Amino acid sequence: MMKNRHILYWFLCSILTVLFSACSSSGADEGVTHQQAQLAIYVYAPEQASAKKHAAPTRGDVGEVDPIDNTINEGTIKSMQLWVYESETGNYVGYFRTDDVAALNEGQGTTYQIPVTDAFAAAKPDVNVYVMANVTSANCGVGTLNKETTRAALLEGAKITGGLSGHFGLEQNTRTVPDDGLPFAGKLTTQPVAGDAPTLRVGSLSQVATVQLTRAVSKLRFVFSKTAGEPAVNIKSIKINEQMIPEVEYLFQTPVSMSYNTAEAELLSTAIDDIAETTDPTQFIYENQTAQAYENLINEAASKATPEVTVEGPIYLRESDKQLTGTITYTIGGGAEQTVDFAMQQAGDFSRNHTWIVYAYYAGSGNLQVQSLYVKDWSTKDIYHDLYNW
Repeated sequence: MMKNRHILYWFLCSILTVLFSACSSSGADEGVTHQQAQLAIYVYAPEQASAKKHAAPTRGDVGEVDPIDNTINEGTIKSMQLWVYESETGNYVGYFRTDDVAALNEGQGTTYQIPVTDAFAAAKPDVNVYVMANVTSANCGVGTLNKETTRAALLEGAKITGGLSGHFGLEQNTRTVPDDGLPFAGKLTTQPVAGDAPTLRVGSLSQVATVQLTRAVSKLRFVFSKTAGEPAVNIKSIKINEQMIPEVEYLFQTPVSMSYNTAEAELLSTAIDDIAETTDPTQFIYENQTAQAYENLINEAASKATPEVTVEGPIYLRESDKQLTGTITYTIGGGAEQTVDFAMQQAGDFSRNHTWIVYAYYAGSGNLQVQSLYVKDWSTKDIYHDLYNW
């Protein structure tokens, strides 16, 4: 249906172009105004969960899940910027910025048009398209990005900055969506340009090239529960081990070396006096249900009048290509401190737009049991073209 909508849009644009040209050339004596060539780019943002295409399966791809709920605004787009460059030369083609992003927030996507030169319209070289959303100095610490920004600056210089204590770092956790929204990014490389001036598009006449926006951060949630009637379980600290999270994060992933945190970082904002209790905490162990079903199970248990699980997070962090590991320190019934380790299954599972859920419970065995470590895609839609974020 989406593909047909693109084709219909293109057909209507072509009809209007012909009519406009006919009217403009009705009499040379009346004067003919030159019509500026336009390049159309289609962009849409994730909203609903669906299977991923063109991607090799990893543990991070076991399933997709919607944002936690609409009130948190994890998927809200507040602003968008778009750049186009010639693929081979890197020459600037055009730029567009808007705060009118209603279509993106409705999950329908939208077509943006940017003016291009006659020389570009005649040559129609392949292009690279870069799109950012919600990227500001306030929520990401980036510098000014505008139509003067070069491709080199985008590829090599556009980062979420602020060090470990800043934007989406470890020492100062981001636990609520910033006022400007969570950052999104997406790009397409070496894309053909189709059509004839003044109406051009990225892609082919039969299939539009779609730039899909993906959150440039991932999130982490810790879930705790215990058997009803057991002594109080107090969570003293949750720490991520060293060399885990980058000090800064590139908005468009590049194969350059990055600096990582070199000391333990504590994720727990305030110690938990006692975790929630339930008749059977093993019911919250992941058992190969769909990703959304498991997320719903946790969310429903946490939202009950008397919660059955205690949730710490979400914590929004920069993505990591490392195998995240850490330690939970706790006490049972006011006794001596104990520790339990947790670990992501493999490196790369905490790539952007992923959620990691760590579930730990106490069933009266003397130790806190970490039984469910789960990683999943965080709300993606069908991808008609490969999305290259690495």
